[in-house]
Amino acid sequence: MTFALAAAALVLLCVAPSRAAEPDPATTEAKAAYDRGAAAYERGDMATAARELARADALLPNPVALASALRAALEGDEPVLGMELAARASTRSEETSVAELVRAARARFGSRVGKLRVICPGPCRVAVDGAPFEANEERFVRAGPHVVAIEQGTTREEIRADVPAGAAVTATPKPPAEATKAADRSGGLSPVWFFVGLGATAVSGAVLTASSLQTKGLHDDFVARGCPGPAAPRDCRGIASDGEGAQLRTNVLVGVTAVLGAATITLGALSLGRRDAPTAAQLSFETLPGGGVAKVSVSLP
Repeated sequence: MTFALAAAALVLLCVAPSRAAEPDPATTEAKAAYDRGAAAYERGDMATAARELARADALLPNPVALASALRAALEGDEPVLGMELAARASTRSEETSVAELVRAARARFGSRVGKLRVICPGPCRVAVDGAPFEANEERFVRAGPHVVAIEQGTTREEIRADVPAGAAVTATPKPPAEATKAADRSGGLSPVWFFVGLGATAVSGAVLTASSLQTKGLHDDFVARGCPGPAAPRDCRGIASDGEGAQLRTNVLVGVTAVLGAATITLGALSLGRRDAPTAAQLSFETLPGGGVAKVSVSLP
């Protein structure tokens, strides 16, 4: 192949539309990449030639550049780039010479490559065998084992991906630790609610204790005065009435404290407990003369 004639053809295609207008940056870079590829081909550096000629065609699609890149990939035995160029050429209506090169590339490289896609759940940087790799896009790679390095924020993970020839493999990293912790935190209630419930239960328990002591005191006074009986003073009826009222208030407070305690247990399990560990809780009552006391015990992991 005579690259001088091919390069001249490419230059004519690039600048023919208008001599007066300045070429755009893509056209300028395409010509520069083609020139670098032609020079590499002449000195026998087929890997560089195929890469630069492929870049020239990507910047400014041209059958001359594409055919030159395919030929360099075949002569340099570059299976990955050769299959990428063959796939690119299949999307175009090309002349016979390019089609022949595509068939040659597929015949030689088809059994030596596979496809790999690395899917990230969020922004990430990917490298395959130390070389940068585009995430979320299917790319050709050599068949065999590969080390896929994925960076998500401050988290770095390495995955071993075995790609069989002619097959497509997908690699997916684990979610970053920060995201997992955030999901765990967002899955429960705010701990504030637990402490509000705990405070309400404590206040109710204190009032219950005071009411129980008052009820017991009225009961002791009732007995000390000889009530009921023939020797009971006339105010026994008043003491009995006060005691019945205190007893009723104490019973109501027992129920209120029990409800608050159960609610606090639930709030503690939802806001402070871990999902992977059980929450132990116990609600009990202690009966006292003339009243009672509710006891709430919560054990959180």
